[in-house]
Amino acid sequence: MSETCPVVKIKSNSVDAGFIVINESDFDEKVHELFVEEDEGAKKADLTVAQIKEALTAKGVEIPEGAKKADLLALLNAE
Repeated sequence: MSETCPVVKIKSNSVDAGFIVINESDFDEKVHELFVEEDEGAKKADLTVAQIKEALTAKGVEIPEGAKKADLLALLNAE
């Protein structure tokens, strides 16, 4: 069974299709937008990859090699 990705929204200029659940292996940050809670999550989503990695390192979280921004945000949000 495939792991599911946090809820995502398909990025489009023409249609707002809302958020859906997809397989983690299908996630593409060029096409999808992760759903995050408006308060703390929105602030975290605005961070750069370098800032997210810095925050994870400060918390002692191991950063997987080749992890995409979405993966890093999921790790940060889990802390």
